[in-house]
Amino acid sequence: MGKTYVGDVGTRITLTLGEDASTATVRTIKYEKPNGSVGGWDATLGADNESIYYDTASADDLDQAGTWTLESYVEMPTGKWHGERVRLRVYDPVDDA
Repeated sequence: MGKTYVGDVGTRITLTLGEDASTATVRTIKYEKPNGSVGGWDATLGADNESIYYDTASADDLDQAGTWTLESYVEMPTGKWHGERVRLRVYDPVDDA
């Protein structure tokens, strides 16, 4: 699909960790919305064991147009880590006529 839009459902958001996270007991994609509010989605470990992903499940998951800041967070028996921050641009869709 290319671009990500407000209200999209089923969009996979994937963050690469660069390390094996197969022992992670907590996997979260943290976000900061364009308005500054923060939250997080429980993420799933990728098949490569070095990425995590979240599939948007409702229209409320991506509820604002603008630039979102995303950051991975994992907890493993050996420690807790945050990943590098990345930006996701979310666009407004064309209004229904």
